[in-house]
Amino acid sequence: MLCDICGKKEAKIYYTEIINGKKTEQHLCSECAAKNSSFLNFPQGDGSDPTLGGMLFGLLDSIGKQQNEEEIPITKCKSCGLSYEEFLKQGKFGCADCYSSFGKVLNKNFRSIHGADTHTGKRPKGYESEMNRLINELSEEDKLTIQLQQAIEQEEYEEAARIRDRIRELRKV
Repeated sequence: MLCDICGKKEAKIYYTEIINGKKTEQHLCSECAAKNSSFLNFPQGDGSDPTLGGMLFGLLDSIGKQQNEEEIPITKCKSCGLSYEEFLKQGKFGCADCYSSFGKVLNKNFRSIHGADTHTGKRPKGYESEMNRLINELSEEDKLTIQLQQAIEQEEYEEAARIRDRIRELRKV
């Protein structure tokens, strides 16, 4: 896909922004992203492609500016001495305590980006896998037959006999 701005180079940056329910998508080459996009104010290490840390810095920085929130004093990590700005440029923490040190700022940014600052899972509510759906559609007798087969394969013959008796009871009804 070609860049939405110059229309000449391959788009390497795919940016989707949703504000108040309005979705905006941009497909940009590295150069146009660096020049024109408000959220991608990032350094380019060797002059070619943008760095992940730089993009993160630009995104979090622009969100903070857009919200016009009160300034939160950014301190250094008490264990390794990494500053918040260094974290944004590198795109990774210096130690395990960095999250605690920058947690207040990160949580605000996570809420701005994701709508929440806690992980809610990778599947939507009510999601049911195909396998679970198929299992739930089986009759009680079919489920017991599968359990019987598993018990026999695992040489659990007492359990297999118990399951067999339950299947016989179901068939009588």
